Amino acid sequence: MPRFSPRTLTFAYIFCCLLAARSTFAQERARGQIFLPNGQPIAAVTRFLLTSEDPRRIPEHHFTDSRGFFYLQGLASGQWYAITVETDGERYATTVERFMAGPMSRYVQIHLRALDEPKPLPSAPTASAHQLAHQPRQEAQKLYKQALRAIEKQQPEQAKENLRHAIALDPAYVNAYNELAVLLLSEKNYAEAEALLRRGLENDPEAPYPLLNLGITLNYLGRYSDALEPLQKTLKLRPQWLATHAYLGIALLETGQVSEAETHLRRATRADAREQALAYLYLGKLYAEKGDVKKATEAWKSYLEKDPNSPNAARVRQLLQQLRQLPATP
Repeated sequence: MPRFSPRTLTFAYIFCCLLAARSTFAQERARGQIFLPNGQPIAAVTRFLLTSEDPRRIPEHHFTDSRGFFYLQGLASGQWYAITVETDGERYATTVERFMAGPMSRYVQIHLRALDEPKPLPSAPTASAHQLAHQPRQEAQKLYKQALRAIEKQQPEQAKENLRHAIALDPAYVNAYNELAVLLLSEKNYAEAEALLRRGLENDPEAPYPLLNLGITLNYLGRYSDALEPLQKTLKLRPQWLATHAYLGIALLETGQVSEAETHLRRATRADAREQALAYLYLGKLYAEKGDVKKATEAWKSYLEKDPNSPNAARVRQLLQQLRQLPATP
């Protein structure tokens, strides 16, 4: 197989948007409704967490409509899923409902537990000591939920105002720090996002979402050495989050740890579609820098298959054209 000198492979630096929404290829659907402990439908937009037994799928947040109805798509047939509704601190306790996705649309009823009901024993650790010990102040919780509704309505300024107020009322409210940081990341305000995530982690050093988002933020800032620790810790806490391998692989590649970077990027090719594309993008960069044109070409072609309309697609096509025109070295 002909190989080329790395000195001839000069490519522009490519960094795609790490927080873009992921696509999915599964075909099953589920719909349902959330009910209060008294049997009445919950009459408010409510956020819930969808998790899967498949380690390739990281947890996803969804919202109901104002009557508690929800609709899910992209579920794998025959696979178990869990819907988690966090307590509001007033009317109901944190509730988990499991269901199996089937070939027909499935109706899932979630009956929220009363606050005084005993909590079922978890099958595995799902919360840090801080989350178990800290109960956010009631006013801060209300503002946090208002912020989530504003996010769903695409009102980021209102959401940021509510989250800042919630943090002022409860400086230990880790979820509020994380949500505000994510909003700032979407605005490319990386410096403030980093500061907020670090403040949240001061209260809960093992909160996985702030750790992951901190690693992503530091990658954006080009501080790849600093990104390694939070990303490695995220994987230790949530080894099933295959997407984290993509971000860790980038940090390792940019700090010259090529062999370990390749391992993590290869693992990330089994993640959801967006992180798959990200992994192939950087695998192409890795192989190009090593002078392995064949593997670089394969990786970038896979990237274009996964994300043909990305902002980087045109540039990657140019790079592939350059690869085809390079002369082989002896």
